[in-house]
Amino acid sequence: MEQPAGQGNPPRVAEPVVSYSSILEEHDVARAQRETRRSLLRDIASPDFNEGTGPNGVIAHISQGSLSSEDVPVLGNILLNLGDVKTLNLILHSPGGEGTVVEKFVGLCRSQCERFRVLVPNEAKSAATLIALGADEIVMGPSAELGPIDAQIRVVVSGTPRLISAQSFIDARDGLLKQYAKQVADGKDTGATMQMLATLDLPFITECEHLMAFGRDVAQKLLSERMLKGRRNEAKVKKAVETLSSVERFKVHGRILDGRTARTELGLKVSLCGRNDPLWRKIWEYYTRAEIALGRSSAAKLFETEDELLIAAPPVT
Repeated sequence: MEQPAGQGNPPRVAEPVVSYSSILEEHDVARAQRETRRSLLRDIASPDFNEGTGPNGVIAHISQGSLSSEDVPVLGNILLNLGDVKTLNLILHSPGGEGTVVEKFVGLCRSQCERFRVLVPNEAKSAATLIALGADEIVMGPSAELGPIDAQIRVVVSGTPRLISAQSFIDARDGLLKQYAKQVADGKDTGATMQMLATLDLPFITECEHLMAFGRDVAQKLLSERMLKGRRNEAKVKKAVETLSSVERFKVHGRILDGRTARTELGLKVSLCGRNDPLWRKIWEYYTRAEIALGRSSAAKLFETEDELLIAAPPVT
């Protein structure tokens, strides 16, 4: 029989009431996943995976949509809140996008660190490859890939939007000019070739040439001033730029450039991680969790640090 307090028994302590909000938190999967990703970012920034003494920082930009000028103010604000660090690690997954934002993207990152590393979990293609060229080091694992830097032009073919290399339009014009010159030299009829030449949009093709030249110029500038700085690396810079901008070499814009090729053939400063490398396992786990957080949207983007998170959904159409 239970005896009242004060008759030989200590007073009973009431169990705390479980609040409604705490119950909700138990079922808040997004919150739990955010905490796990934060822990992974802390690990990647730790002295175990960075040279010298800290503080070090990590920013993740995981994007299923195109890199654009809208990303710049987001990056700028996140960097201001992060503060100055010794090594800044950028976890970068992107299909590419506007090449005109690359220099600003790299400049913002480099303005707040002594050493800038780009960690590629899956793909950093096109404009994202250019960002990687502005780093001091690129970290790549078994699934990581860079890609060619040839500018892509959006066209509509039979009602279907397509991306075609700017160099393809230039090559088509040059091919027709060679064909015309050969026909003239051989004394053959040039009528059909002249008709095709007359249909060419010459200002458009000139713009294609400017876009290709721009990509090469940015790549050369970033490599010369950063990753391959120094006169003795001039030949390496030239070879890397020529290879990355070669449509003939890659055939298609989505062609893979893996870490080993980037390091041995292009001479880039690439650190290769095996699948069981502790740093790579942290990077890969973070990336897969971030992709799940983004869901299946083809245009969603995530910017994340230990202290901040922004997920941008695609515009509603």
